[in-house]
Amino acid sequence: ALAMPPAASQGGALPPPGPVKGVTMNLAHSSGLSAKVVGGMAADPNDPDRIFYVAGSTVVYGHLGKTGGQSFLRGHDDDVTCMAVSHSGKLIATGQTGVNADVVLWDAVNGKELFRLSEHDEGIACLAFSPDDRLLVSCGIHADGKIFAWDTETGCIVANGALSPRETNAIAFATKVQRNGTYYTFGTAGKEEVVIWGCDAGRGLIGGQKCGTGNTKRYFTSCIFSPDSQELYAGSKSGDISTFNVQGCVLRSWAPCCKGAAQVFMPVDGGRYYLVGGGDGSVGVFNPHKPPTVLDALDYVWEFEGGVTSMSAVNDDGARSGNPKMVVCTAAGRKYVAYVKRRKAGVANPTPVLLEESHVDAVSLVQFAPPDADFGDQGPKAHANSCMQAVVSCGSDGALKAWNLNPRPVCTMRTKVKSTAMAPMCVCVCDQMFMTGWADGHVRAHDNVTGELLWTLPDAHAQGGVTSIAVARGAHFFCTGGAEGMVRVWDMRKRQLVSTFKEHRNRVVGLTVLSDDLHVVSASRDRSIITWDLVRECRVHQQTQHVGGINACVINQANPDAMQMVSVGQDRSLSFWDLMDRDPLQIVKGAHSQECTCAALSSQGVLATGSKDQTVKLWDFDSGRLLAAQHAHCGSVSSVTFSADGRTLVSGGEDGIVMVWDVAVDR
Repeated sequence: ALAMPPAASQGGALPPPGPVKGVTMNLAHSSGLSAKVVGGMAADPNDPDRIFYVAGSTVVYGHLGKTGGQSFLRGHDDDVTCMAVSHSGKLIATGQTGVNADVVLWDAVNGKELFRLSEHDEGIACLAFSPDDRLLVSCGIHADGKIFAWDTETGCIVANGALSPRETNAIAFATKVQRNGTYYTFGTAGKEEVVIWGCDAGRGLIGGQKCGTGNTKRYFTSCIFSPDSQELYAGSKSGDISTFNVQGCVLRSWAPCCKGAAQVFMPVDGGRYYLVGGGDGSVGVFNPHKPPTVLDALDYVWEFEGGVTSMSAVNDDGARSGNPKMVVCTAAGRKYVAYVKRRKAGVANPTPVLLEESHVDAVSLVQFAPPDADFGDQGPKAHANSCMQAVVSCGSDGALKAWNLNPRPVCTMRTKVKSTAMAPMCVCVCDQMFMTGWADGHVRAHDNVTGELLWTLPDAHAQGGVTSIAVARGAHFFCTGGAEGMVRVWDMRKRQLVSTFKEHRNRVVGLTVLSDDLHVVSASRDRSIITWDLVRECRVHQQTQHVGGINACVINQANPDAMQMVSVGQDRSLSFWDLMDRDPLQIVKGAHSQECTCAALSSQGVLATGSKDQTVKLWDFDSGRLLAAQHAHCGSVSSVTFSADGRTLVSGGEDGIVMVWDVAVDR
């Protein structure tokens, strides 16, 4: 059998002597972005070391390729669907989906909200700034069907009208402003249509002319104007580029460019040619003066994992010396830095550098691995003198990843379960493998190093799935809890059922095998916490939370003779218990403003809780005193976990972000 001590986050280590006086909680690094938002990442035109990117309902700005130093633009209450950075780099505009489909205009220098534009309904499809930064144009989604031009200095409406095409995917401004800086030209592209617009800011007028396409039918996904504003280039889902004459609004030509959808344009050398990011991960070249042939479309500058959703030039010394770089984001949740120009014989341009990898959907689970867990050559065990720590995270799309924290998360293992089970419901990290429970009722074990599926325990809990897993310290058995309320004990080597306990009436949300390997504590959404004797196969003790279902329960096993635990859940409170007492020792009411979703206990005696109110809070386990609080995520906090030494906390959220926190305890 594999040696599998319980994960560090389960507690049990003796905390340092002395009461906790205080705790400092600082964000070391935030990893994650909304990788599927087209144009959702951009380099700062004024600072080559800074980038902006969308993450859930926020915009993150921080150092390019460096750890920490990130700040957040918080002003939306739903997912951000589009972002635009002004040409001067002084302004940022963001639009969201949902009932409050606002456009927010930000000061990119200090991160302050300048204006909130609330005229759209249901959602924003795309945004664009004029070349002089005086105008911002916003396009709604199909259900909204409106287009607005805004004055960026006052936040007032300049002009508005009915959007065309109704399903707009992209917008771009012409480079030239006419009539003494009052007449602007821009284009929109979408389902089977490209429209050239004119906006007379002085008179408050706006209007568009649909471009003729003849018998050519395309679903347009991107657009950009030529440097002289005489032509508009529009990319399509079929991977070709259509060229439209602006004056006549007619299709002049089209040419293949990439194998996937032409999703993103980036001008090079002042618009002499363009890089085109494809939905297949390739970056091709479009030269208007020498349109590519079908064979040219099979060649590419770079190829990335996942469809290219953002490309932005980095304004550094390389750009001024003729060897510019760009930042690239892909739908696979990866950020790269790559050289812009095509590779040539004898030119030693290095391959693209992977800056960071992240989940592309909600992060449902995070858990630190035991200190001696083996994660291969890139794992902490192979770097004994380093401060690396290993974490396993699970996404709602079935993606499973292992990370080294130093403190920036570096992905060492990735795999994905292709099953109708969708997201894993629980995880337990062991020395050589990690176990996950799924909605299809199966328990799956994967190798820590390769992510290979080692074995599957089918139908462990067929009704509703496996919601909790815990492993004995001796590694000879493990326990599972199910959505139907059952607790089951399994032989580790044979993976055969040993015992079944049937007293819970709702799903089991937490399991802990006590240090004697003879007792198991289970917590359930039915508000009950039960201690089971595994030898006599009976209930030893039961506590019942007064109000609201339980979402998480953690036990402090530092003193085996007087074990204490805390439960959190729907009542938004912390309930502290002695393992053998019927009534709670203490109830901290109103611990969070919304439902508590998760909890973890450190070896330092610090309790961490996460909530639907998007905050992570730290508490003194002995007294129930609040020590620190941070507005962490832009969605519900789904999971928290402590490192073995209690100095690092990791939180995962529905926004798809994994946050690493430095925790310093003062005694």
